[in-house]
Amino acid sequence: MRLFRRLSRRLASPRSQGGRIGGRRGFTLIEITIVLLLIGILSGLAIFTYRMLVNKARMTQAKTVLDHLTKTQAIYYSDHDRYTDNVILLDFDPVKYPYYNVSVILDNDAKNYLGIATGVGPMAGDWWTITKDGQPLQADNSVFR
Repeated sequence: MRLFRRLSRRLASPRSQGGRIGGRRGFTLIEITIVLLLIGILSGLAIFTYRMLVNKARMTQAKTVLDHLTKTQAIYYSDHDRYTDNVILLDFDPVKYPYYNVSVILDNDAKNYLGIATGVGPMAGDWWTITKDGQPLQADNSVFR
């Protein structure tokens, strides 16, 4: 019974209530500052990573638009025995590809072409190229700078 009384007195003392005199509970200014600093650092890293992933996803649009260009140029070539630099004739819809503009450069006899996808808006500075029989190549990687 004595042990119980001693323990109950000790628990009722002001020092046992959160370690502060007067029984107040709460956080110190330093603790709150450290937590806010950690939250700020973690959210900054998360936002940076998110933006990189969004830009990487948008880059797939460049590959898609150049793949579409290659297919439509092949169809146009089979009908006219030459390539075209007019993307309207290739039935390109600019609304379908909002992050890249497409242009075509032909050689002198229109038997070869260079397709260029130039970044627009948030992808400005990024551009990709493709030839009639090649894979899309990224020409500039300024998105991650």
